Amino acid sequence: MIFDFNEAWTRVSESNYDVCVCGTGPAGITVARKLATRGKKVLLLEGGGLEYSDQSQHLYDGKSVGRKYWSVENTRLRYFGGTSNHWSGRCGAFDPIDFEAREYFGMPGWPISQDQVIKGMEEAQEIVDIVGKDLSPYDDPRFASRLFRQSGFALSPPTRFAEKYDGEIRGSERIDLFYNANLTDLKLSDDLSRVRSLVVKNFNGQKLDVSVPRYVVALGAIENARILLNANRQMPEGIGNGRGWVGRCFMEHLNVPIGRFIVTDTQFWQKEVALVPTAEFLRQSNIGNGIVSFGPNSSPQSYGRLRVLKQFVRETGCALPRMTEVMRQVVDFDCPGDGLVTSLIEQSPNPDSRVTLVNDTDRFGLRRIQLNWNVSERDKKTIRLLAIKTAEEMARLDLARVQLAPFITNPNLDIEIGAHAHHMGTTRMAATSDLGVVNENCQVFGVENLYIAGSSIFPTGGGTNPTLTIVKLALRLAEFLAARN
Repeated sequence: MIFDFNEAWTRVSESNYDVCVCGTGPAGITVARKLATRGKKVLLLEGGGLEYSDQSQHLYDGKSVGRKYWSVENTRLRYFGGTSNHWSGRCGAFDPIDFEAREYFGMPGWPISQDQVIKGMEEAQEIVDIVGKDLSPYDDPRFASRLFRQSGFALSPPTRFAEKYDGEIRGSERIDLFYNANLTDLKLSDDLSRVRSLVVKNFNGQKLDVSVPRYVVALGAIENARILLNANRQMPEGIGNGRGWVGRCFMEHLNVPIGRFIVTDTQFWQKEVALVPTAEFLRQSNIGNGIVSFGPNSSPQSYGRLRVLKQFVRETGCALPRMTEVMRQVVDFDCPGDGLVTSLIEQSPNPDSRVTLVNDTDRFGLRRIQLNWNVSERDKKTIRLLAIKTAEEMARLDLARVQLAPFITNPNLDIEIGAHAHHMGTTRMAATSDLGVVNENCQVFGVENLYIAGSSIFPTGGGTNPTLTIVKLALRLAEFLAARN
């Protein structure tokens, strides 16, 4: 059933729930639905409404102080369905190497194996409407390379979780969804080993302490870290932050405009070609994973400090073909119809890339976030090597000729790096609390009934879109919780 916490806030106390799930994005809805099928009574809380509102969205306002990042409030959505409401729908599966301990990252990898994650992947594929799709990288005989394979992926419609599961949740006897229900604090037991209750507030000023046996926080990578850091009344550094890892290792998938290309084999170029590096190439080169995409007729976008200038010159220079090359001597830009080389590249885990709090507070008294997005020299090495090697392979096979962006070939230039709005890593999973926030079962170290869901638990970001893996890990968490007494 679905209720407005602004009006029906006292109804929460009328039922006995087994689990409280905070957040209604792909992770939260998946956990709640799976627990319900296993016979558990679930309280599902959404801080926003059923539709977008400025009132709710502005609670995400924050500061960006590191590498230039899109506004931290607009890369996620705060209402029923979460960020699935503007998800583009690309789905991929993490590669086996993504789960390996890559020592050159300087941080441990996943404490679980790929097999533990992909087991039962069919259920996750059904949830995002890509049933039966093969997501494995594949060899194309026309692209015979030792270094790269073609990326396997599938496109979800995309699935809007609120739209798809609204009717199911409304009719459910085991899920009660309360929207306009804002999580503002976590209260621990006297010995700090358990969550005793959550403090939930509506937009009218009422608040309620919610007590259930187990709690799942699934608010997104930035907000998961934010609520743990704000919950500092009993633990001054915040819950789960005894070793200082909450908020650290914020990762993105790097969106770099690598260059342009012209086709030399028209028979080969019937569609976009997306290349992924082989595991052997990654190990030999000590770099991160990623996808380099060649779109023969792409719609260009601009990033970085010259974005506004590029947009202006594109509108003028691309309309006058004779002027294009002249204007490109002033600033490099792409024109509609150019063959463009774009990317989704793994960012290595970096403790200095992090979410912290500032003293400014929102209407509920929660301190707002400050994002210091930090891209390392290893990330720049990954970008440049993947770009150069894919260009070389295209030339070697006589499929295309690539003109790389100047910042790829000139190490003295700063790389133009955008982001794909894939927030990851701020409550990372680890074998011990020395290097992470949650264990292999997504339980916050030292707090036996508190769990985190979503991409904030990713120790590494992998080289593909995260949503399918978020859903699969949410199913895994729900199965673990359902087996508890």
